[in-house]
Amino acid sequence: MPIGLIAALAMAAAPAPDPREVAVTEAVQRFFDAMAREDRAALAQVVLPGTLFTAVELAADGSPGTSRFSVEDFARNLRPGLDERMWSPRVSVRGDMLATLSTPYEFRLDGKTTHCGIDVFTLVKDRGAWKIASLAWTREPAACDELKARR
Repeated sequence: MPIGLIAALAMAAAPAPDPREVAVTEAVQRFFDAMAREDRAALAQVVLPGTLFTAVELAADGSPGTSRFSVEDFARNLRPGLDERMWSPRVSVRGDMLATLSTPYEFRLDGKTTHCGIDVFTLVKDRGAWKIASLAWTREPAACDELKARR
């Protein structure tokens, strides 16, 4: 059997993506897009009010340190030049109630990569739309090569 035919059959046999997983991924992408555009109104449409964000990074002594802040504080501190990109997201959905999305990401500021890491989003269905209920991430300046190799 020709290799092209085998590849075509394999692609035809691939299951269709779960529309709920697609919707969750699109909600997270809208968050990144709003962040890049400094669009606080669009951000507010995809994140529940009062949502807490948690950043984790290693301190100089190697111990993990965390910082926590509200989505409102995050929105107030948006600035030009922010660009976050994800790849290979893993989505888990429970009914039309709860979902998680974890993904490696690259964060750029003014076109320059500052760090990479792992994002973990929790989303809930609110009035028919997936909304971010929490976000935690690692901030790892030295992990970009390792994480990008997972693409």
